[in-house]
Amino acid sequence: MKTYLFYILTLIALMACLVFSIQAHLLWPSITLGIALIWLCTSLYGRIERLLYAYHETEKENEQLHTRLAEAERQLLYLRQLAENVDTALFVCDTEGRIDWMNHAAEQTLPQPLPAKEGSLPSNILQAIDEGAEVVDGCALSTVLLRIDGKRRLVIALKDVSALMQRQEMEAWQQLIRVLTHEIMNSLTPIISISETLTNENEAFAVINRRCHSLQDFVESYRQLTRIKIPEKSTFPISELFEHIKGLYPQVVTVLDGSSVEHQLKADRSQIEQVLINLIKNAYESGATEVEVTARGEGVICVQDNGCGMSPDVLEHAFIPFFTTKPTGTGIGLALCRQIILKHGGTISVESVPDKGTTITLSIEH
Repeated sequence: MKTYLFYILTLIALMACLVFSIQAHLLWPSITLGIALIWLCTSLYGRIERLLYAYHETEKENEQLHTRLAEAERQLLYLRQLAENVDTALFVCDTEGRIDWMNHAAEQTLPQPLPAKEGSLPSNILQAIDEGAEVVDGCALSTVLLRIDGKRRLVIALKDVSALMQRQEMEAWQQLIRVLTHEIMNSLTPIISISETLTNENEAFAVINRRCHSLQDFVESYRQLTRIKIPEKSTFPISELFEHIKGLYPQVVTVLDGSSVEHQLKADRSQIEQVLINLIKNAYESGATEVEVTARGEGVICVQDNGCGMSPDVLEHAFIPFFTTKPTGTGIGLALCRQIILKHGGTISVESVPDKGTTITLSIEH
């Protein structure tokens, strides 16, 4: 700026001298001052031209910088929204477990939503991190140690994989049942055929034949777990589903809460009816005198009874095929229900208190 001020002052001085020389009729000084004035104007023009070029280039760089900054802000906003809305719980905390930040899913995993910088990770998660565990309470655990603003910070991710584990467990049971029933049926078929031809000749063969047919029926009941069709979903009112259940079990109480009165369920109707019938049948077989089926909001149905309930040990094995506490039970009822709900992309959970009753909750995704 000082350079351009010097140029302007010099230009004014030369112009004043040139005017004076012309008025004084001084030829050579006038020519000399004119040449100097031309050279100075040319030099000043060149500098101004370079200054304008530099200014335009700076403007272009500023525009590019603003564009990159706006794009970075959009990406940051996208990442923030993504972090807040994913179903994976994300925590950022110090090495002692004090939480700096957590997303919405993380708040749901804590016993109580805690304000950032005031809460700490639950002790079971801290212990799992110290032990290098990969799973804690049915959630996959992963941690990354970063340096943020010069401070060591842990970024922790928790993903609920219980539904995936249940699905893999059921697939393993299906494979086992498929192999067992195949081998058993291969052996039973010729025995039944031979025993039927000899039944009229010997009572012992008649007993063998009856027991073979009984075993065949038993095996066929387990084959159901490997023959569940892919749900053929349609949309229908829950009220119609409940009316059909009432037709089969008039004594059952059906309840539609306020948000479910006009609710439509998208599912395979026959399969959901089968699930509810199995659950109601189990409830009465457990000694229940009252059974209530309730629709609670979108896609949630509860079956509650006042039967004998289940102990914690029994509850832990409730969905395992072959497991039963009934003398004549097959152990496939709840396993079959869970398999149907999993094929709908939903979940099934059980809460039970011995001698008080059981509540089974179905959650079916749309």
